[in-house]
Amino acid sequence: MLVNFPPRDSVSEEQIATLVDTFYTRVRQDEVLGPVFEHVIGDEWVPHLEKMRAFWSSLVLASGRYKGNPMMAHLMIAPRIGAEHFQRWLNLWRQTTAEIFPQQIAAIFVRKAESMAERLLETIDQYHASLAFSQN
Repeated sequence: MLVNFPPRDSVSEEQIATLVDTFYTRVRQDEVLGPVFEHVIGDEWVPHLEKMRAFWSSLVLASGRYKGNPMMAHLMIAPRIGAEHFQRWLNLWRQTTAEIFPQQIAAIFVRKAESMAERLLETIDQYHASLAFSQN
């Protein structure tokens, strides 16, 4: 009987769950990010973690589990989040992925996060610039 094991460089839903849970534990403890997430998430961490697991599953495994609009979610955060928040988020993400995955797999997660953070920050900056312009 032939048993198929997942390739050494594959990613599982369980690994994504470990990554998300470990990462957001650190986010909650971070002096800059913690208060932002506390304000936005409040006591709704269980559904948020489920949503983030589905998001990363969809992004990395193409599972299609995520149903949402991350751009709108980040645009509506008040007070506004900026480059400092994204940089801290990325630093924690890099650290966490490096601890959980081999370097090649961690690099995939990091590239996707960096790309996403760049797009989110650009859109947030443009949105707030247009609001400021329309108020003048």
